[in-house]
Amino acid sequence: MDQRSIVRTFGTVVLLLAAGFGLAPTSGFAQEATPAMDGGMGTEPHPAHIHAGSCPDVGDVVFPLIDVVHMDAMGTPMAGVETPATPMAGMEGVEMGDIAVSTTRVDASLEDILAAEHAINVHLSAEEIGTYIACGDITGQPTDGQLEIALEEQNDSGYEGTARLTDTGDGTTTVDIMLVMGGDMAGTPEATPTE
Repeated sequence: MDQRSIVRTFGTVVLLLAAGFGLAPTSGFAQEATPAMDGGMGTEPHPAHIHAGSCPDVGDVVFPLIDVVHMDAMGTPMAGVETPATPMAGMEGVEMGDIAVSTTRVDASLEDILAAEHAINVHLSAEEIGTYIACGDITGQPTDGQLEIALEEQNDSGYEGTARLTDTGDGTTTVDIMLVMGGDMAGTPEATPTE
């Protein structure tokens, strides 16, 4: 699936989650993060952070984000909300287990985040924190308080996606991440060298 398809469907997926696909367990301030869930199907949570610097050689963690969790690991949807019978436009052939999401509210305005060089980086797992699977530089001009950035595949992970940063107007920013596994992973990604 190409990047445009991911961007077009990002809003739809976020709305479905808000309607009750189980986003609640992974949303909130990063400091209040609940323990990460594992669906037991090889869908480990993926730690994510806003780092100083730019991809692929990110610097220190500036803001921790809630782990990016596969949708099929989120448990049963809320009563009355069912998985769509037909795929969303641009998402044909994508299973719920191929989509991983996270929502975090960070204690900084979008303007402050954009004032310095930052990037969103997603890691393979807590145990393999040095293995990056997707990364995107936080750059661009917000529209109506929102900025969407591409999260590019790292280390042949098979994951790409989008992050949406929304300035809430109260000095915080909501960071929504959606990753899609674009194909079968050809083995485990290699760790990104660190200096």
